[in-house]
Amino acid sequence: MTTHSRYQSQELYLQQGDISCYRGVDPLTGLAVLIYTFPDRPTVAVGGLESENVPGILVSSFDDTTGQVVTAYSPHYGLVAHGESVVDDHFTLEAVRAVRDAARAGVVHGDLRAGRLLYSQGHVLVEGYGVPWQPADPDVTAPEVAAGAPPTLAADVYAVAATLLLLGGDNLSNEVGAALRSALAANPRERPAAATLFADVRRACGGTLTPPPRSFEELTLPTGSGAPGTSLSATRSDFQLDLDFELDVATPSPEGKGLSANARRDATQAGPTPPPAPRTSPPGHEVADEPEPITLNSDPGLAPRPDGSRSPRDSDPGFVKDLPPGATYRAGKIDDTQPPAPIRWDLPPSRDRPRRSWRGPLLVILALAAAAGLAALAFLNQGPLAPAAPAGSSVDYIVSVQVRPANLPPVDLYVVKSPKGSSTPAGTILCRAPCKVVLDRQGDWQFRGEFQNRVSKVADVKLPGAQSVTIDFPPQPAGGTSSSSSAP
Repeated sequence: MTTHSRYQSQELYLQQGDISCYRGVDPLTGLAVLIYTFPDRPTVAVGGLESENVPGILVSSFDDTTGQVVTAYSPHYGLVAHGESVVDDHFTLEAVRAVRDAARAGVVHGDLRAGRLLYSQGHVLVEGYGVPWQPADPDVTAPEVAAGAPPTLAADVYAVAATLLLLGGDNLSNEVGAALRSALAANPRERPAAATLFADVRRACGGTLTPPPRSFEELTLPTGSGAPGTSLSATRSDFQLDLDFELDVATPSPEGKGLSANARRDATQAGPTPPPAPRTSPPGHEVADEPEPITLNSDPGLAPRPDGSRSPRDSDPGFVKDLPPGATYRAGKIDDTQPPAPIRWDLPPSRDRPRRSWRGPLLVILALAAAAGLAALAFLNQGPLAPAAPAGSSVDYIVSVQVRPANLPPVDLYVVKSPKGSSTPAGTILCRAPCKVVLDRQGDWQFRGEFQNRVSKVADVKLPGAQSVTIDFPPQPAGGTSSSSSAP
């Protein structure tokens, strides 16, 4: 069994000139694949292109006339339309990364258009690498390729940039759009390489950061009010301190006076100032004492003043001068305990929620289950077939098909011979055996089973009368595989 014969084609995915692409499946793993066939050599070998934005290449073969490429495929990925919101800067970065990785491997795509970009949950895949494509969309084809030159890596850069600009539209940022438009130069030598385009798009996606004019290590805050050598190294133009209110809480100065926040800021900006001159009051006018500075103590009432005396507002801890209004003293003992709170049974009246009735749906489910059971019993306990009808009648016959040896997986059951007038001609695949088949004509029937490259013996069935048939596979010879014969 060759490598490419392992994969089974299911439905046509794309037909472009001599290139055919089928959705298929790997019968051993059950994984979905895309199978490309074309009359030329593949452009990349297995393992020759590794990228998180390119589907993995599983098979790359050429048998002198036909080339084949098999890639991994996921049905969760789909195409995107023009102007769709998912085509943003991140989408662009993912698509350009695929072209960058292919350029590093020296692999040319040749047909990078909107139909090649697949998207799912923030991830982009570029489909079709390894196949010798010719461009199919003139709107995104490089000028030199449109004039007849073969596709190149520079043409791929042009095509992916033009495709992303058409798909993204206004969803792309100005920086990413400018990076893509730089790849649309008519002269291939003036276009950026794929790696350069990827770097430009990644830089545009990340944006630019404007650092502050000075580092935060140069910032020093004042520790006193107007003390020499304490200033902000960052000027007012660098860090504008807009204070909408003033703090009236004073900070003690060397002379025991206080400065507001605005005053400290002005003093800081003005630089070091000489010590203030002693204040004098006008004759006949007494200066009121300024308020004491606010001091936060963990044990209020015990903090002494700077001169060592207590504040008149301080009091001994635990001493209560006056009782609250309405409070009275009550004599008692130290060992008196607080009586427990009374238990109240005033529970809110409960409201009975309407009970949901499941009787109706349950009866419907039981009726359906009973009907299904009766149908299954009727199918399994079928009696002998009805007597044969006259020739040319439309009576159907049910025949059970078994496979031997029984450890084989389901095999394809082919019709080798059918009676005249049957709607099932020779070469028809009836089912995956073991199974039950419905035959529409009486007479002689012949069947054959196929599994990969193994072919069974021809089994004869004569209707009416036969109700089962067994498909025998000869034992596989040791050291090789049996040759596959084509269905008639």
